[in-house]
Amino acid sequence: MAVSDAFPFLEIRISIQGWETEALALLDTGFSGDLIIPEGVLPGHVGQPDHLSLYRTADGRAVRSDIFIGEVEIPGLKPITDIYIGVLGDKYIIGLGIIERYLVTLLRGERVVVEE
Repeated sequence: MAVSDAFPFLEIRISIQGWETEALALLDTGFSGDLIIPEGVLPGHVGQPDHLSLYRTADGRAVRSDIFIGEVEIPGLKPITDIYIGVLGDKYIIGLGIIERYLVTLLRGERVVVEE
């Protein structure tokens, strides 16, 4: 089980091609993908993206994004491999592709509880 008092954010660990980082990521049930990381956070030694994708933003714009295949871990839970990580915007965002793998409880706008 993982618990976050930083509602509606969760602490995560991300790994892409040997590069690793930790971040607070926003839970976004309106995002159907796996994970978004901000532009500019990947260091230069990370190789070429695995794919290119088109995302539709909340305001209806279509935006292209590099996609890397990587791993994410919510501390206290098993890592998830082979997730699609888009590089876009300025926030870390967890989408339904990850959220739906867990039982996620939002407690009165104060706490997020995640269980396998």
